[in-house]
Amino acid sequence: MEIVPMTDIVLFAQHIEALQECIVNIRLSTQDPYRLIVVFEESSPLIEQWLAQQKDVSIVHSKKGAGVAAAYNLGAAAAVSSHIVLMREYMYVSEGWLSKLNECFEQHKQAAMVGPVSNSVSGAQNYPLMTENPKVVHYYTSSLSMTKGRFKRVPRLLSHLIMIRKEAFDRLGGFDERFEKETYEDDDLCYRALQEGLELYAAENCFVRYERKFGEYADNLSSYGQQLTRNRAIAFEKWGLDLSGELSSWKKPITISLCMIVKNEENTLERCLSSVQGIADEIVIVDTGSTDRTKEIASRFTDCIYDFIWIDDFSAARNYAFAQATQEYILWLDADDVLLEQDAVKLRALKQALVWDTDAVSMHYNLSFDEAGNVSSSLRRNRLVKRSNGFRWIGFIHEYLQVYGKIEYADIAVTHDRKHTQSSRNLHVYEQKEKENLHFSTRDLYYYANELFDHELWERSLHKYEEFLNRADGWIEDRINACGRAGDCLEKLGRIFEAKTKALQSFAYTLPRAENCCRLGYYHMMENDYPGAIYWYKTAVSLSKPDNPQALIQHACWTWLPLIQLCVCYSRIGDNETANRYNELAAAFIPSDSRILHNRTYFQSLKQA
Repeated sequence: MEIVPMTDIVLFAQHIEALQECIVNIRLSTQDPYRLIVVFEESSPLIEQWLAQQKDVSIVHSKKGAGVAAAYNLGAAAAVSSHIVLMREYMYVSEGWLSKLNECFEQHKQAAMVGPVSNSVSGAQNYPLMTENPKVVHYYTSSLSMTKGRFKRVPRLLSHLIMIRKEAFDRLGGFDERFEKETYEDDDLCYRALQEGLELYAAENCFVRYERKFGEYADNLSSYGQQLTRNRAIAFEKWGLDLSGELSSWKKPITISLCMIVKNEENTLERCLSSVQGIADEIVIVDTGSTDRTKEIASRFTDCIYDFIWIDDFSAARNYAFAQATQEYILWLDADDVLLEQDAVKLRALKQALVWDTDAVSMHYNLSFDEAGNVSSSLRRNRLVKRSNGFRWIGFIHEYLQVYGKIEYADIAVTHDRKHTQSSRNLHVYEQKEKENLHFSTRDLYYYANELFDHELWERSLHKYEEFLNRADGWIEDRINACGRAGDCLEKLGRIFEAKTKALQSFAYTLPRAENCCRLGYYHMMENDYPGAIYWYKTAVSLSKPDNPQALIQHACWTWLPLIQLCVCYSRIGDNETANRYNELAAAFIPSDSRILHNRTYFQSLKQA
């Protein structure tokens, strides 16, 4: 039978009514062994008399006017157990609270402090409680207790109730008693703990109710605010910074599991894995049926290689890979992705200092490049995610990672360097699912249309884009792109007027985008309507890139493409001076492009003629 260690509970008492309720509540809700130490002012005869009748309570006297820091230090000095709980008299603990806090120390040997979640408090420990109905509160705390082992690492814990290892408390020298009465003594202790490399956790399965009924600050927020201001000034004088702000944006090193699904990737896998050396603490490779040297290559980098029977479902394979990860964050890549050296340097730096409550890191995904090596198309993907959040992949093809919470948008790029030829695998999967009468989500319809488009099946692709657009729940960025691609299908089918109409439809969803303005310019050029083409290309030049970082960006449409097309249009209507000017404007983006050089030679020849 496991022996549960004794815990010393240090209770700072200031009001007899609150103290009595608190101790009764502790007795009723605590199963683990504990020793109760009550710290109170010497000049408190009612508390003295009542405690004298409590045989299970040790008494420690404090000086008159002693604050939280001084009282907690006195109580901790009287404690002998390895775990100490420091708490205020207005906290109401819930069933099994002490065992849940002790469990955190069992699971996380590096944890120095742990606190519960509570109502009406600040920071990561705040869990709103919308009612004081006892039955509702009991149900709420019981539901939280079902999330066994949910301990979230945090940079700040509140002193209303906190468990601390005595060794860590002594190492830190206790609370700084310069912080009078209360406030900031907890921030100061946490800051010192973080500087020492100690870990702090919030027990998300342990709820204690905050209910301050008595005392100076019970119903006087103005007085509390003044006290907060005084101690904030003391903290600033001590540290030279906004202590609460520093803790809320605390950055810490993280560990990373790289998770990949692969099949017959012998030509790309080594390059991919080599690019993340020094970044991934763990590499998880899930093979879905390779018949080449893929697994042999993977074994040079990791022992964590798993087989997964392919079931025509990318999400299933990726979720299986994520389930094998053990590190704090998960990075995912495809075998034909690579981190260029400048991006690897940035990711290594981010790994050493990530804001503590980051749920996901979004990175650029550079999909294609022009002849000069400039990025021609890109988007953002949530590339690095917190494992404990349990984020899931959705969709059997063209899957996406369903992410929520605090997302950091990093200036880091993953480069897609496709080595494979165009495959019909995805299209065949869609066609098979359709034969099976599988219900397609709105997103599935969009990507089915894209596969048909990539295989130049214009009529079928157009039909699927229309089917997608007729649904009301499509993502706005997909709707904008669908309008443009449906327009391209119509143009390929010789239906130019309808193509223009379809591109114009995209403006119903948001402000005009350069991609569809350039399409409209091209459609007008196909009809030899150069004034119309000029209008749309000039419109493209005047636009700013969208704020939505998830949008697919065709960078040429926002830079040189409309400029060089304006050069062509003005030349066709005989205005070579203006055409030359636009050619030189385009040259600022692609100075060595053969088209720029050809046009420049042509215009120079006109001047010499």
